[in-house]
Amino acid sequence: MRKANSEKENAIREKMIKELYANEYNKFIGFEILELSPTYSKARIKFEDRLQNTYGSIHGGALLSFVDAMAGATGSMNGYYVTTVSANLNFLLPAVNTEYIYCECLKLKTGKHILVFDIRVTDDNGNLLDSGEFSFFASKISVLDDNLRFS
Repeated sequence: MRKANSEKENAIREKMIKELYANEYNKFIGFEILELSPTYSKARIKFEDRLQNTYGSIHGGALLSFVDAMAGATGSMNGYYVTTVSANLNFLLPAVNTEYIYCECLKLKTGKHILVFDIRVTDDNGNLLDSGEFSFFASKISVLDDNLRFS
């Protein structure tokens, strides 16, 4: 993982990673964060039987959850928690015959309240499995304030 640009960015990243890894649903999906910054993230999940659909590929819901968590974490790297406004994921190829599935999130735009991300999901060989665009609303809840939570 690249070095953070500031102590604050590093503190936000450490907290986001801790929260992502502590969440029970995220534990079930079982992803590993490879990179996390305000403009880019990369993570992977292992191809496992428990995530497969009836056809033997990774279930689209598992992929969508994985992408949503990573894009949301990338958006929250700005210092404020985000919530999903829209999620569009095009399932282009089945996630099969690979050890890992990778998700890359690239920030396209930061507006006053809305953040937009380009999404790419690939396999071990770099084949594009899914692509999409996710939008998030930036809340007023600071990532570094331990006392505030959504209500």
